[in-house]
Amino acid sequence: MINLDGEERMAMGLRIYFLDEIKLERKITPSTKTLQLRDFCFSHKNQPETLHIKECDIPAQRVTVIIGNNGAGKSTFARCFCSLEKKCGKIIYNGQSMKPKDRLNACYMVMQEVNHQLFTESISDEIKISMEHDDENLEKEILEQLDLILYRDRHPMSLSEGQKQRVAIASAAASKRLILVFDEPTSGLDFRHMKEVASILKELQEKDKTVYVITHDLELIADCCTDVIHFENGRIIDQYPMDKDGLLKIEKYFIKEESLTIIGGILPSSTGVGWTAFIILG
Repeated sequence: MINLDGEERMAMGLRIYFLDEIKLERKITPSTKTLQLRDFCFSHKNQPETLHIKECDIPAQRVTVIIGNNGAGKSTFARCFCSLEKKCGKIIYNGQSMKPKDRLNACYMVMQEVNHQLFTESISDEIKISMEHDDENLEKEILEQLDLILYRDRHPMSLSEGQKQRVAIASAAASKRLILVFDEPTSGLDFRHMKEVASILKELQEKDKTVYVITHDLELIADCCTDVIHFENGRIIDQYPMDKDGLLKIEKYFIKEESLTIIGGILPSSTGVGWTAFIILG
């Protein structure tokens, strides 16, 4: 397996072997639109604060990856941002403050555990409940993009975990919400399906959507993300564009923060990077 060239591995749905194989897939221009966070803090009842952002501007109408160690506050930030947690501070979007109800209406979040977000009797119905108005053409287009068209009449719970993940992503894309948040959207996906998800995220940005992606999938980041937000201890400690310098910076982060163990053979990675020649141990 390790002697296969890049094209052969892609044809088999396998991921990269080494970080230096990753290349940026598109030219990144500086962000011109931002969204403001003010007093964006959160703590569970009688617990220490897990999120503390006093004042910060973050990219809008971009595909921004959110990175950080486990427990850094990434998922808490996403839940607060979408107003799934209450009393999390203020968001200013396009110059206007967004009330919690506004955020619930403007945001769509795909959680890492997608089984909690699949409700209907068929994939087709799952897409339709996200739409403002039924649109057969849009439904078909999204299902074809995510390699789900042959399963449109299947019950979501009869699918594999990777297929369920793509159904949840399809529902988000069909929702036409202004802001979409994805928590590990390519977990368990092979190369082909990771590329399909990346294509959807790029299309959403081209339609002026604001996309935030929590992920450890460096291939996905290099393919479609335009900006990076780095969390640590509930705070944003760094932001930078996903240009060539950004790619080097994020590669160093993954190498520094994770212990790499080379193994003999090809095993699925538990980090979301996919099929690789190493396991990344947290």
